[in-house]
Amino acid sequence: MRWFLGLVLVVALITGVLYGVGRFLLSNDLEVTRTVSIERPRAAVFAMVNDLRIAREWSPFYARDPDADYSFSGDPGEGQSMRWASNVRDVGRGRMSIVASAPNEAVESILELGERATLNSALTLRPGENATSVAWTVTAQCGDGAINVPCRYMNLIMSRQVGEQLDSGLARLKTLTEQLPNVDFESLNPQFSTVEPQNFVYAVVETSANDLTEIRNAEELGIQQVRDFMARYALTPSGPLVRVVTLHDIAANRMSFRVGFPFSGATPLTVVGVQIGQTPSGQAMNVLVEGNARQVQMAYAQMYAYLQAHRIPLREGGLPWEIVHQAPSADGSTPTRMEIFIPLQ
Repeated sequence: MRWFLGLVLVVALITGVLYGVGRFLLSNDLEVTRTVSIERPRAAVFAMVNDLRIAREWSPFYARDPDADYSFSGDPGEGQSMRWASNVRDVGRGRMSIVASAPNEAVESILELGERATLNSALTLRPGENATSVAWTVTAQCGDGAINVPCRYMNLIMSRQVGEQLDSGLARLKTLTEQLPNVDFESLNPQFSTVEPQNFVYAVVETSANDLTEIRNAEELGIQQVRDFMARYALTPSGPLVRVVTLHDIAANRMSFRVGFPFSGATPLTVVGVQIGQTPSGQAMNVLVEGNARQVQMAYAQMYAYLQAHRIPLREGGLPWEIVHQAPSADGSTPTRMEIFIPLQ
């Protein structure tokens, strides 16, 4: 009987010690942070973390069961959410919601793992020299009551497991982001709209792609052809000059584009020297650009980089076009002012 009482006392003592250590020495909070340096501008990184549909491509949580049933609601950023249901025991059912989003700076989310746990996630972006530093922090807090002390001990195990998952996710994020063009589009202000077609009289211009003087002279000849035709048939322009790029091959030094004006009025029965059709239309992203030829080229690069980072598909066979509100002067003292449109699927 004495040995039994002694055993009870030993068990009680151990239990008391474990309880005391857990209650007073172990943290009530789980907090794990991992970092990575990504050699791309922070706007590209932000595009990858601010949309839960894109985040699936690198998230370690999604990788645990890509075949689960996933559903999404809301646009990228604050308010967007993702639900999942999986037959994999460790994945189960849950929900992830973006609760705060600061453009190009931070994204905060809540990860609800059913009755098992609720995790808080924060991704913070810091621009550096030719790279973006990304810090990913996951936190959780033990509840009150009988589960508090066991939860504190579980934090010791969870800290390592969560850290490994964060490392895995950040490595995948780095790989995918560094596959994007190394173009900073943070200053870009894109607009999205549905463009209606208009009747369009234009000339086809073919020239070199690298000689700006040749391009300008060839375009002026084409524009004059269009103006002469419109004057002959009393056609009234219904908008600014439109330029539709059909070929721009720097390597082969070849460029081809249509240049002309939308017009109102009856379409002439006889068309010589020019062509008549319709301006491009449909879903498009557009950006207003004011500057020189180099700045126009940069705007194109930024637009395509933006679309690729945000996983916005281009329209198959669609041609970019420009609406020229102000043509540049020959001496460069007056910059061009135009809208660039890229057709979307």
